[in-house]
Amino acid sequence: MKKKILALMLSAVVSSSALVGCSNAEVEKTCDQETEDLESMFVEVGKSDISRIVYDRETKVMYAISDSRYNRGSFTLLVDENGNPKLWDGE
Repeated sequence: MKKKILALMLSAVVSSSALVGCSNAEVEKTCDQETEDLESMFVEVGKSDISRIVYDRETKVMYAISDSRYNRGSFTLLVDENGNPKLWDGE
């Protein structure tokens, strides 16, 4: 009986610590107020409810980043009609 109670208490502690560890903490971001570009290696050029389009500052290669409930944060390389990485040609 003691083993069952101990196992139940241990599983409760593990479950509660797992739930507490998952939070939507605010991340401090700095950005240029005129262009609203994040000061990082990526520049956001498009956004929808479930995804963002960014490009790498150095290589100009474009990516889609998912922002949906089930696959948040997945990077997908965007390609042109020939299968080559799509490059940002804006300013």
